[in-house]
Amino acid sequence: MRTTTFSTLAVLASSLLVKEVFAAPVQAREVYIDTDIVMVTEEVTVTELADGSYQTGAAVAIGTGTIDGTPVLYTESASATPAATPSTSSIAAPATTSSASSSSFSSQAIFIQKTPATHIHSAASSTPLPSTTSSSVVELPKTTSVASVVTPTTLSTKAASTTPKAVSTTSSAAPIVSSSPVSSSKKRGLAFNDASILSGFLSSSSQVSWAYNWGSTASGLSGLEYIPMLWGLGSDHTNGWSSAASSAIAAGAPALLGFNEPDYSGQANLSPSDAASGWKEYMQPFAGKAKLVSPAVTNGGSPMGLTWIENFISACSGCTIDRVAIHWYNGGDAAAFKSYVQQAYTAGGNRPLWITEFQASGSTDDQNSFLQEVMPFLDSSDMVEKYAYFMASDGILLSAGSALSQLGQTFAEFV
Repeated sequence: MRTTTFSTLAVLASSLLVKEVFAAPVQAREVYIDTDIVMVTEEVTVTELADGSYQTGAAVAIGTGTIDGTPVLYTESASATPAATPSTSSIAAPATTSSASSSSFSSQAIFIQKTPATHIHSAASSTPLPSTTSSSVVELPKTTSVASVVTPTTLSTKAASTTPKAVSTTSSAAPIVSSSPVSSSKKRGLAFNDASILSGFLSSSSQVSWAYNWGSTASGLSGLEYIPMLWGLGSDHTNGWSSAASSAIAAGAPALLGFNEPDYSGQANLSPSDAASGWKEYMQPFAGKAKLVSPAVTNGGSPMGLTWIENFISACSGCTIDRVAIHWYNGGDAAAFKSYVQQAYTAGGNRPLWITEFQASGSTDDQNSFLQEVMPFLDSSDMVEKYAYFMASDGILLSAGSALSQLGQTFAEFV
């Protein structure tokens, strides 16, 4: 029997491995999942047997490469069955002495269900999937529920300036140079539903100075600066808005917050033009009396997120828009968060930012590490005026009533 070994024949097999699946808490907001594509290159030795047939040896991994994934906004309904991660498939080699290769992968992602609501939030714990480069099928941890696979949404990749520029106070006027840089102290705030449990944030060592509750009345808040919000354009929000905003300003509120996630159908759900019309009717009358903070957009891909805010600013000709509000939920990548802040600053016409919701995923230690890395950046950046981690509730920033959790202590006191 004659045996010939073609040691130079390599067959490439690749598979999509979920490197990181971020199981975000089930809350009243959108969920973003980030996957990485891991390319595994394998070498296969093919032996020609005496009868003319070929015998394929075991695949041997000779290298891997990683392609950063794209954050995906989940908006579909959930199913109860997890979607399995695809595994490496075998590829038969032809009889030849030249090298050949074949590769395939799919861009599937697995998402956690979100519960639509206006501004009443609840939390659910989950366990993130550990990083892996194995070519075997990966079992996902159990979570509250797992949604069906959807096609990734591409985030805006518009280049951002890393240097703060002049501040524009209207969408039509030329930029006006700010008289002073944004203060680096007391930028931290709270997103809350229950004012009675916030006493832990009032200590002398706390860096928290303000709060909001997605509504227009303080609901018993004391010891912190209250910022009212016009959540949307439904009559349940617009009725009484003028009176509530005037009262808040008289009580010392320095700013008014615009609509909550108008770019997302599960929240305020407004087109840029409708939002501009509503802004002129309900927000513009307070120009000069308080800082007017733009609608707070998600970090979803176009036409959501930064594309929406750019279109809103264009549609709202002659409007006073003093600050731009954004939200960010995209795992725990601190570098990606900082980059998005820079992109948002540019998209908003170099207006100072209010980050009224943001949250990392993972364990308490993971989130602590994330906050400890990004808060010095936020506190020192002239691009950012205010920021609030999501949110002041039990299981996140609080534990056992009004006591600060480990994460709450980090947010309130880390400097």
